[in-house]
Amino acid sequence: MEWNRGFTLIELLIAIVILGIIVSIAYPSYQGFILKTRRVDAQTELIKAQVEQSSFRITEPSYSLDNNQIGLPVAHDFYTFSIVSASAHTYLLRAKVKDNSPQVSDLQSCQTLYINQNNVKTSDGENENASCW
Repeated sequence: MEWNRGFTLIELLIAIVILGIIVSIAYPSYQGFILKTRRVDAQTELIKAQVEQSSFRITEPSYSLDNNQIGLPVAHDFYTFSIVSASAHTYLLRAKVKDNSPQVSDLQSCQTLYINQNNVKTSDGENENASCW
């Protein structure tokens, strides 16, 4: 008697179960990676704005309070960017997770990022937070 070549139903089910296990392990890691990548994007925007603030201050008596002058993004999918304060000697920039974005799944302590004129990077505006930066 001659056997037909191919897979049996049990072999296919076992392969599907193994694939399901692999996907269920890999997907949360992938999601975490995506959250960190979006956070790095926000950090990059803050650092670019920090450079623009320094450039602005060279020719002006104080730092800028205008988001457009220092290039903070107006329409960003995951974060809202703003200048919290600015004076002749100090400024504080902020990136805050938008309430309706998928980025709200990020760590609570990393949902708001701040950076100031001394390059102090915080999540509350005062205490350094190296884990989010």
